[in-house]
Amino acid sequence: MNKANLNKIFLSINKIKQSKSEKRLMLTLERAGFSFSSATENKLSVLPSSSTNLLTADMDSLDSEIENSICSIHFIEKNNLKPLDEFSMTELHFNKARLKIEKDENYKAFIWMPGKFDDSDADKNQLDFINKMQHHLSNNMILSRVPAAIQFVEDVRLIMEQQTKKIFDTIPTDVFLIVSQLDENEALRIELMLKGVLKTVKLVIVQNADINYEEYAAQQMNVSSLTVIYYKNASDWALPFIQQIWKKVGGANAKSPIIFIRDPASINSKIFIAKKVTCLSIQSELIPLEIKMQFDSLNDKVI
Repeated sequence: MNKANLNKIFLSINKIKQSKSEKRLMLTLERAGFSFSSATENKLSVLPSSSTNLLTADMDSLDSEIENSICSIHFIEKNNLKPLDEFSMTELHFNKARLKIEKDENYKAFIWMPGKFDDSDADKNQLDFINKMQHHLSNNMILSRVPAAIQFVEDVRLIMEQQTKKIFDTIPTDVFLIVSQLDENEALRIELMLKGVLKTVKLVIVQNADINYEEYAAQQMNVSSLTVIYYKNASDWALPFIQQIWKKVGGANAKSPIIFIRDPASINSKIFIAKKVTCLSIQSELIPLEIKMQFDSLNDKVI
């Protein structure tokens, strides 16, 4: 799948006129970082004016929209979308997603039927479809009845993140040293001196590389006794990185404490005050000794 489609979802809603719940769902999905493979409210100006033309346009683009999405989301209420021959558009969208699942074991269809379902004035064809759908759910189809859009979208996000999460090769170690490519030469001496007394793993972050550095760093930190983030020239990189990685590994509950070290020669001084983070400004030749002292203090606390 193209990288541009990594957060694209196929959203099965009424494209002409959305209910309050549909609008809330769209807005919540956008705020969660998802985009849509199909035309939605923000593209109404280019949609056909008549329902008949809309159905034709929808059929023409449906396969490509499903293909260019990471999952489908089906908002189902008591009334279906406009009918097309013997199928409603609601059912057609669901059937297309089902076919996609049969071809792609990683594809998922999320069905949201919020709250309690009052079928007293429901569309009969829609009730027939819902009954049939509930009896044909596969492992890759997730039916949710949570009442709030924000809760539903959060569930979708967590499931998709877990599915796409890559497991990196990690090495249990004493010290995990993280530097930017801009500081690789300065960090080399630190690494060499550390390796003489402590098991050390180093990560050099290369700008624009096709690697999820945050995810790798988080996984390696979980098997490291101490994490060191060092910078001299890469001050603009250092602060955003430690802020993000600190949150990712659990903040104050992180398994590995972090030492955030800058060289005094750094032009821009960046500090990050948080629990389990120690900020230091010391000469590079003294850094290995300081790291060893910090590591030994951790062992003393364990004892």
